[in-house]
Amino acid sequence: MTDNTNEPLKALIQGAGGFIFDLDGTLYDTGGFARHLVLARPGDALIMLAERKTRKTLRGCDYETPEAFYREFFSRMSRIVKKPAEKLRVWYFDRYMPLMIKILQRQYRPRPGTAELFRVLAGTSFPFAVYSDYPLAAERLSALGLGTAGYKSYGPDHFGAQKPAVRPFLAIAKDLGIPPARILVIGDRDDADGAGARAAGMGYAGTGTPRRGQPEPPLDWETLAALLQDSLHGTEPRNA
Repeated sequence: MTDNTNEPLKALIQGAGGFIFDLDGTLYDTGGFARHLVLARPGDALIMLAERKTRKTLRGCDYETPEAFYREFFSRMSRIVKKPAEKLRVWYFDRYMPLMIKILQRQYRPRPGTAELFRVLAGTSFPFAVYSDYPLAAERLSALGLGTAGYKSYGPDHFGAQKPAVRPFLAIAKDLGIPPARILVIGDRDDADGAGARAAGMGYAGTGTPRRGQPEPPLDWETLAALLQDSLHGTEPRNA
């Protein structure tokens, strides 16, 4: 008997002309990350918690520019921890994000098959990008050992927005030179990656580590990566 479980996904992949990948939770398993952060800087635990709470309140918000977004971001954090917004901005970019990059480099690796998939994609005519809700996506990808050759990476430091705001998805499609309807978004959060993709008229494939409250268990990453690579065999090289 033929297993047709992945047929809808195969159709999505075959109809795609480009791809947008989420980073955190999709390209690597984020399990234990918050614990690593706190253990590394226990004195910053309350500020880290405020950062997470603030980010949740901004879900789906679009401030159109990075400066406007971060002005609101640190203003909200300031009200939680009772510290000046400018000091929180310095903490975030000079202390917190470098710590995140260091932990990624020391403790985490991409999901199996990710590096190979990116190498294959980079050699084809299919443009692709990585889009994260955290800044410094290129630096974090490099810390994971994925590098940044052959594709672009984006975050709130480019758009001033948080998923599932639709404008960044459409802007990435324009940058890739692919109509939104021919882009497949791959992520681990249906309420962020999936909602943004659908609002932009893009396809969506859910993967990563199962999360409570998701409508259905996501597809195993290794299965998805294999399906993607299979679909790329025999495609025209990017510089042919």
